[in-house]
Amino acid sequence: MPVKGDVPWPREEHTGAKHDIYRRYLDRWFPILLAYSNAYPSVTYAEGFSGPGVYSGGEIGSPVIAMQALIDNVPKTKGVARFVFIDDDKRCVDMLRKTLRTAFPDRPRSDAAMPVRVIEGTCIDHLEAALDSINAWGQPIFANLDSWGNAPVPYKLLQRLAVNVSSEVIVTLFPQHFVRFVSNLGEAGDEVFGGDPTWRTVNGLAPEAKSRHILTCYRQALKAAGFPYLLDFELIPKHGQPLYLVFGTGHPLGVKKMKDSLWEVDRAQGVGFRDPRDDQAETLFDMEEPQIGPLARLLEQKLRDSGRVRVEELRQFALFETVYRPEHVIRALKPLVDRGVVEVVGGGALRIGSFVSLASASAR
Repeated sequence: MPVKGDVPWPREEHTGAKHDIYRRYLDRWFPILLAYSNAYPSVTYAEGFSGPGVYSGGEIGSPVIAMQALIDNVPKTKGVARFVFIDDDKRCVDMLRKTLRTAFPDRPRSDAAMPVRVIEGTCIDHLEAALDSINAWGQPIFANLDSWGNAPVPYKLLQRLAVNVSSEVIVTLFPQHFVRFVSNLGEAGDEVFGGDPTWRTVNGLAPEAKSRHILTCYRQALKAAGFPYLLDFELIPKHGQPLYLVFGTGHPLGVKKMKDSLWEVDRAQGVGFRDPRDDQAETLFDMEEPQIGPLARLLEQKLRDSGRVRVEELRQFALFETVYRPEHVIRALKPLVDRGVVEVVGGGALRIGSFVSLASASAR
Protein backbone atom coordinates (compact mmCIF):
# COMPACT_ATOMS: atom_id res chain seq x y z
CA MET A 1 0.00 0.00 0.00
CA PRO A 2 1.19 3.57 -0.63
CA VAL A 3 2.84 5.21 2.35
CA LYS A 4 0.65 7.13 4.78
CA GLY A 5 2.20 10.50 5.54
CA ASP A 6 5.24 12.23 4.16
CA VAL A 7 7.85 10.83 1.79
CA PRO A 8 10.62 10.44 2.82
CA TRP A 9 10.04 9.49 6.44
CA PRO A 10 12.35 9.23 9.51
CA ARG A 11 14.55 6.14 9.70
CA GLU A 12 13.46 3.68 12.38
CA GLU A 13 15.99 2.37 14.90
CA HIS A 14 15.99 -1.15 13.52
CA THR A 15 16.34 0.06 9.93
CA GLY A 16 19.89 1.29 10.53
CA ALA A 17 20.84 -2.11 11.93
CA LYS A 18 19.20 -3.93 9.02
CA HIS A 19 21.01 -1.76 6.51
CA ASP A 20 24.32 -2.45 8.24
CA ILE A 21 23.64 -6.18 7.84
CA TYR A 22 22.62 -5.78 4.18
CA ARG A 23 25.75 -3.78 3.39
CA ARG A 24 28.11 -6.24 5.05
CA TYR A 25 26.44 -9.19 3.36
CA LEU A 26 26.34 -7.64 -0.11
CA ASP A 27 29.98 -6.64 0.25
CA ARG A 28 30.58 -10.40 0.30
CA TRP A 29 27.82 -11.53 -2.07
CA PHE A 30 28.70 -9.51 -5.16
CA PRO A 31 32.41 -10.45 -5.35
CA ILE A 32 31.81 -14.13 -4.53
CA LEU A 33 29.37 -14.45 -7.43
CA LEU A 34 30.91 -12.05 -9.94
CA ALA A 35 34.63 -11.67 -9.26
CA TYR A 36 35.96 -14.90 -7.77
CA SER A 37 36.89 -18.11 -9.59
CA ASN A 38 33.90 -19.91 -11.14
CA ALA A 39 32.02 -16.59 -11.18
CA TYR A 40 28.64 -16.23 -12.88
CA PRO A 41 28.15 -14.05 -15.97
CA SER A 42 25.49 -12.00 -14.18
CA VAL A 43 23.54 -11.49 -10.96
CA THR A 44 20.41 -9.58 -9.98
CA TYR A 45 19.61 -7.66 -6.82
CA ALA A 46 15.85 -7.07 -6.47
CA GLU A 47 13.66 -5.24 -3.96
CA GLY A 48 9.91 -5.66 -3.78
CA PHE A 49 9.37 -2.70 -1.44
CA SER A 50 12.18 -0.27 -2.24
CA GLY A 51 10.94 3.04 -0.80
CA PRO A 52 12.48 6.36 -1.87
CA GLY A 53 16.12 5.38 -1.25
CA VAL A 54 16.66 8.08 1.35
CA TYR A 55 15.24 9.06 4.76
CA SER A 56 14.17 12.44 6.05
CA GLY A 57 17.38 12.72 8.06
CA GLY A 58 19.46 12.22 4.91
CA GLU A 59 20.42 8.59 5.61
CA ILE A 60 20.69 6.45 2.48
CA GLY A 61 18.35 3.56 1.85
CA SER A 62 18.92 -0.03 0.76
CA PRO A 63 18.87 0.62 -3.03
CA VAL A 64 21.86 2.95 -2.72
CA ILE A 65 23.58 0.58 -0.28
CA ALA A 66 23.19 -2.34 -2.70
CA MET A 67 24.54 -0.47 -5.71
CA GLN A 68 27.45 0.92 -3.69
CA ALA A 69 28.32 -2.62 -2.52
CA LEU A 70 28.71 -3.68 -6.14
CA ILE A 71 30.77 -0.62 -7.11
CA ASP A 72 33.09 -0.92 -4.10
CA ASN A 73 33.79 -4.64 -4.42
CA VAL A 74 33.63 -5.73 -8.07
CA PRO A 75 35.78 -4.40 -10.94
CA LYS A 76 33.84 -2.83 -13.80
CA THR A 77 35.04 -5.54 -16.14
CA LYS A 78 33.57 -8.39 -14.08
CA GLY A 79 30.13 -9.59 -15.12
CA VAL A 80 26.73 -7.92 -15.28
CA ALA A 81 24.81 -6.75 -12.20
CA ARG A 82 21.12 -5.99 -12.64
CA PHE A 83 19.04 -4.00 -10.15
CA VAL A 84 15.24 -4.05 -9.88
CA PHE A 85 13.38 -1.75 -7.49
CA ILE A 86 9.60 -1.97 -7.07
CA ASP A 87 7.35 0.33 -5.05
CA ASP A 88 3.63 1.04 -5.31
CA ASP A 89 3.85 4.66 -4.13
CA LYS A 90 4.53 7.03 -7.04
CA ARG A 91 6.20 9.50 -4.65
CA CYS A 92 8.71 6.81 -3.63
CA VAL A 93 9.37 5.82 -7.22
CA ASP A 94 9.95 9.40 -8.34
CA MET A 95 12.17 10.16 -5.36
CA LEU A 96 14.17 6.93 -5.76
CA ARG A 97 15.00 7.83 -9.36
CA LYS A 98 16.18 11.24 -8.19
CA THR A 99 18.10 9.71 -5.26
CA LEU A 100 19.98 7.32 -7.53
CA ARG A 101 20.92 10.12 -9.92
CA THR A 102 22.21 12.15 -6.97
CA ALA A 103 24.11 9.25 -5.39
CA PHE A 104 25.70 8.19 -8.69
CA PRO A 105 26.04 11.33 -10.85
CA ASP A 106 28.77 9.69 -12.92
CA ARG A 107 27.43 6.33 -14.01
CA PRO A 108 29.90 3.76 -12.59
CA ARG A 109 29.04 1.13 -15.22
CA SER A 110 27.38 1.13 -18.60
CA ASP A 111 23.69 0.30 -18.84
CA ALA A 112 24.63 -3.03 -20.37
CA ALA A 113 26.88 -3.89 -17.41
CA MET A 114 24.54 -2.46 -14.75
CA PRO A 115 20.93 -2.14 -15.91
CA VAL A 116 18.72 -0.46 -13.31
CA ARG A 117 14.92 -0.68 -13.38
CA VAL A 118 12.71 1.39 -11.04
CA ILE A 119 9.08 0.31 -11.42
CA GLU A 120 5.85 1.60 -9.93
CA GLY A 121 3.62 -1.25 -8.79
CA THR A 122 3.14 -3.92 -6.16
CA CYS A 123 5.58 -6.67 -5.37
CA ILE A 124 2.92 -9.31 -5.87
CA ASP A 125 1.98 -8.07 -9.35
CA HIS A 126 5.24 -6.72 -10.75
CA LEU A 127 8.42 -8.20 -9.25
CA GLU A 128 8.35 -11.58 -10.96
CA ALA A 129 7.37 -9.99 -14.28
CA ALA A 130 10.25 -7.52 -13.94
CA LEU A 131 12.70 -10.38 -13.35
CA ASP A 132 11.29 -12.07 -16.45
CA SER A 133 11.71 -8.94 -18.56
CA ILE A 134 15.42 -8.51 -17.76
CA ASN A 135 16.25 -12.22 -18.19
CA ALA A 136 17.32 -12.57 -14.56
CA TRP A 137 16.37 -16.24 -14.23
CA GLY A 138 19.06 -18.84 -14.66
CA GLN A 139 21.58 -16.59 -12.87
CA PRO A 140 21.81 -15.75 -9.12
CA ILE A 141 19.17 -13.43 -7.64
CA PHE A 142 19.18 -11.80 -4.21
CA ALA A 143 15.63 -10.72 -3.32
CA ASN A 144 15.21 -8.24 -0.47
CA LEU A 145 11.54 -8.32 0.54
CA ASP A 146 11.39 -5.72 3.28
CA SER A 147 7.69 -5.11 3.81
CA TRP A 148 7.57 -5.71 7.59
CA GLY A 149 5.17 -8.51 6.65
CA ASN A 150 2.39 -5.95 6.19
CA ALA A 151 2.19 -6.55 2.43
CA PRO A 152 2.06 -10.05 0.96
CA VAL A 153 5.23 -11.64 -0.37
CA PRO A 154 4.16 -13.88 -3.26
CA TYR A 155 4.72 -17.50 -2.26
CA LYS A 156 5.01 -18.63 -5.88
CA LEU A 157 7.85 -16.13 -6.29
CA LEU A 158 9.61 -17.64 -3.27
CA GLN A 159 9.23 -21.10 -4.79
CA ARG A 160 10.70 -19.93 -8.09
CA LEU A 161 13.60 -18.20 -6.36
CA ALA A 162 14.33 -21.32 -4.32
CA VAL A 163 14.97 -23.43 -7.42
CA ASN A 164 16.84 -20.70 -9.30
CA VAL A 165 20.60 -21.11 -9.31
CA SER A 166 22.40 -19.66 -6.22
CA SER A 167 19.46 -17.42 -5.33
CA GLU A 168 18.59 -16.11 -1.88
CA VAL A 169 15.87 -14.17 -0.15
CA ILE A 170 15.68 -12.07 3.00
CA VAL A 171 12.22 -11.26 4.33
CA THR A 172 11.33 -8.77 7.05
CA LEU A 173 8.57 -10.30 9.16
CA PHE A 174 6.54 -8.22 11.59
CA PRO A 175 4.66 -10.88 13.60
CA GLN A 176 2.39 -8.43 15.40
CA HIS A 177 0.70 -7.66 12.09
CA PHE A 178 -0.46 -11.27 11.79
CA VAL A 179 -1.31 -11.54 15.48
CA ARG A 180 -3.38 -8.34 15.38
CA PHE A 181 -5.20 -8.99 12.13
CA VAL A 182 -5.59 -12.77 12.16
CA SER A 183 -9.39 -12.51 12.13
CA ASN A 184 -9.38 -10.06 9.23
CA LEU A 185 -6.76 -11.89 7.17
CA GLY A 186 -8.21 -15.38 7.60
CA GLU A 187 -7.78 -17.56 4.53
CA ALA A 188 -6.28 -14.66 2.58
CA GLY A 189 -3.32 -14.73 4.96
CA ASP A 190 -2.73 -18.44 4.35
CA GLU A 191 -1.02 -17.69 1.04
CA VAL A 192 1.81 -15.91 2.89
CA PHE A 193 2.48 -19.23 4.65
CA GLY A 194 2.29 -21.35 1.50
CA GLY A 195 -1.40 -22.15 1.93
CA ASP A 196 -0.94 -23.68 5.39
CA PRO A 197 -3.57 -22.34 7.85
CA THR A 198 -1.63 -23.43 10.95
CA TRP A 199 -0.52 -19.83 11.60
CA ARG A 200 -4.14 -18.92 12.42
CA THR A 201 -4.00 -20.96 15.65
CA VAL A 202 -1.99 -18.06 17.08
CA ASN A 203 -5.12 -16.74 18.82
CA GLY A 204 -5.16 -19.69 21.19
CA LEU A 205 -1.60 -19.20 22.43
CA ALA A 206 -0.17 -17.36 25.40
CA PRO A 207 0.95 -13.80 24.50
CA GLU A 208 4.66 -14.61 24.84
CA ALA A 209 4.33 -17.55 22.40
CA LYS A 210 2.50 -15.79 19.58
CA SER A 211 5.39 -14.14 17.77
CA ARG A 212 7.47 -17.31 17.89
CA HIS A 213 4.53 -19.28 16.47
CA ILE A 214 4.27 -16.90 13.50
CA LEU A 215 8.02 -17.20 12.90
CA THR A 216 7.94 -21.01 13.12
CA CYS A 217 5.13 -21.16 10.57
CA TYR A 218 6.98 -18.82 8.23
CA ARG A 219 10.21 -20.82 8.54
CA GLN A 220 8.27 -23.94 7.64
CA ALA A 221 6.78 -22.15 4.64
CA LEU A 222 10.20 -21.04 3.37
CA LYS A 223 11.59 -24.53 3.80
CA ALA A 224 8.60 -25.99 1.96
CA ALA A 225 9.17 -23.43 -0.81
CA GLY A 226 12.57 -25.02 -1.36
CA PHE A 227 15.12 -23.15 0.76
CA PRO A 228 17.04 -25.86 2.65
CA TYR A 229 19.10 -23.44 4.77
CA LEU A 230 17.47 -20.77 6.91
CA LEU A 231 18.67 -18.15 9.34
CA ASP A 232 16.34 -16.00 11.40
CA PHE A 233 16.90 -13.52 14.18
CA GLU A 234 14.95 -10.95 16.12
CA LEU A 235 15.74 -7.24 16.12
CA ILE A 236 14.95 -5.49 19.39
CA PRO A 237 14.76 -1.69 19.12
CA LYS A 238 14.83 0.45 22.26
CA HIS A 239 11.49 1.83 21.14
CA GLY A 240 8.79 0.08 19.13
CA GLN A 241 7.94 -3.52 18.34
CA PRO A 242 10.49 -6.28 17.64
CA LEU A 243 10.59 -7.82 14.20
CA TYR A 244 12.28 -10.76 12.52
CA LEU A 245 14.64 -11.06 9.60
CA VAL A 246 14.32 -14.44 7.86
CA PHE A 247 17.01 -15.44 5.36
CA GLY A 248 16.68 -18.36 2.96
CA THR A 249 19.46 -19.83 0.81
CA GLY A 250 20.37 -23.00 -1.02
CA HIS A 251 23.97 -23.12 0.18
CA PRO A 252 25.48 -23.39 3.69
CA LEU A 253 28.06 -20.74 2.75
CA GLY A 254 25.21 -18.23 2.47
CA VAL A 255 24.20 -18.89 6.09
CA LYS A 256 27.80 -18.51 7.23
CA LYS A 257 28.30 -15.21 5.40
CA MET A 258 24.97 -13.78 6.57
CA LYS A 259 25.77 -14.81 10.13
CA ASP A 260 29.19 -13.17 9.87
CA SER A 261 27.44 -10.00 8.72
CA LEU A 262 25.07 -10.13 11.69
CA TRP A 263 27.84 -10.55 14.25
CA GLU A 264 29.87 -7.70 12.76
CA VAL A 265 27.00 -5.19 12.80
CA ASP A 266 27.72 -1.82 14.38
CA ARG A 267 26.73 -2.05 18.05
CA ALA A 268 26.09 1.70 18.08
CA GLN A 269 22.84 1.25 16.17
CA GLY A 270 20.82 1.17 19.40
CA VAL A 271 19.27 -2.19 18.47
CA GLY A 272 19.78 -5.55 20.13
CA PHE A 273 19.48 -9.01 18.62
CA ARG A 274 17.93 -12.14 20.01
CA ASP A 275 17.75 -15.81 19.10
CA PRO A 276 14.00 -16.48 18.83
CA ARG A 277 14.46 -20.01 20.21
CA ASP A 278 15.77 -18.82 23.60
CA ASP A 279 13.03 -19.26 26.19
CA GLN A 280 14.54 -16.57 28.42
CA ALA A 281 14.59 -14.04 25.55
CA GLU A 282 18.06 -12.72 26.41
CA THR A 283 19.37 -9.98 24.13
CA LEU A 284 22.71 -10.96 22.60
CA PHE A 285 24.45 -7.66 22.08
CA ASP A 286 23.91 -5.66 25.24
CA MET A 287 27.67 -5.66 25.84
CA GLU A 288 30.74 -5.81 23.64
CA GLU A 289 31.23 -9.48 24.43
CA PRO A 290 28.57 -11.78 22.95
CA GLN A 291 26.07 -13.19 25.41
CA ILE A 292 26.71 -16.94 25.43
CA GLY A 293 23.98 -17.85 27.94
CA PRO A 294 21.25 -18.42 25.28
CA LEU A 295 23.52 -20.76 23.30
CA ALA A 296 24.43 -22.71 26.44
CA ARG A 297 20.72 -23.25 27.13
CA LEU A 298 20.09 -24.35 23.54
CA LEU A 299 23.04 -26.76 23.62
CA GLU A 300 21.90 -28.23 26.93
CA GLN A 301 18.46 -28.89 25.43
CA LYS A 302 20.05 -30.37 22.31
CA LEU A 303 22.01 -32.80 24.46
CA ARG A 304 18.89 -33.61 26.43
CA ASP A 305 17.11 -34.49 23.18
CA SER A 306 19.98 -36.24 21.39
CA GLY A 307 22.15 -37.86 24.05
CA ARG A 308 25.85 -38.22 23.27
CA VAL A 309 26.93 -35.83 20.49
CA ARG A 310 30.25 -34.88 18.91
CA VAL A 311 31.17 -31.23 19.44
CA GLU A 312 31.47 -30.78 15.66
CA GLU A 313 27.79 -31.75 15.35
CA LEU A 314 26.94 -29.10 17.93
CA ARG A 315 28.93 -26.60 15.85
CA GLN A 316 26.77 -27.46 12.85
CA PHE A 317 23.66 -27.15 15.03
CA ALA A 318 24.78 -23.68 16.10
CA LEU A 319 25.41 -22.65 12.49
CA PHE A 320 22.11 -23.83 11.04
CA GLU A 321 19.68 -23.76 13.97
CA THR A 322 20.72 -20.69 16.01
CA VAL A 323 22.04 -17.18 15.43
CA TYR A 324 25.43 -18.18 16.87
CA ARG A 325 28.64 -19.00 15.01
CA PRO A 326 30.26 -22.46 15.27
CA GLU A 327 33.25 -20.95 17.10
CA HIS A 328 30.93 -19.94 19.96
CA VAL A 329 30.11 -23.56 20.83
CA ILE A 330 33.16 -24.52 22.89
CA ARG A 331 32.95 -21.19 24.72
CA ALA A 332 29.35 -22.01 25.64
CA LEU A 333 30.10 -25.63 26.59
CA LYS A 334 33.08 -24.88 28.83
CA PRO A 335 31.12 -23.38 31.75
CA LEU A 336 28.63 -26.26 31.50
CA VAL A 337 31.52 -28.73 31.79
CA ASP A 338 33.06 -26.75 34.66
CA ARG A 339 29.75 -26.85 36.56
CA GLY A 340 29.31 -30.58 35.97
CA VAL A 341 26.21 -30.15 33.78
CA VAL A 342 27.96 -31.55 30.68
CA GLU A 343 30.76 -34.12 30.57
CA VAL A 344 33.38 -34.99 27.97
CA VAL A 345 32.84 -38.66 27.16
CA GLY A 346 35.98 -40.57 28.08
CA GLY A 347 37.49 -37.55 29.81
CA GLY A 348 40.18 -35.27 28.48
CA ALA A 349 40.08 -31.75 27.09
CA LEU A 350 37.06 -30.26 25.35
CA ARG A 351 37.86 -30.25 21.63
CA ILE A 352 36.00 -30.16 18.32
CA GLY A 353 36.45 -33.91 17.96
CA SER A 354 35.22 -34.69 21.51
CA PHE A 355 31.95 -36.40 22.29
CA VAL A 356 29.91 -34.72 25.02
CA SER A 357 26.73 -35.59 26.88
CA LEU A 358 24.73 -34.37 29.82
CA ALA A 359 26.30 -35.51 33.06
CA SER A 360 24.38 -38.43 34.53
CA ALA A 361 22.89 -36.31 37.34
CA SER A 362 21.69 -33.69 34.82
CA ALA A 363 20.16 -36.27 32.53
CA ARG A 364 17.85 -37.66 35.21
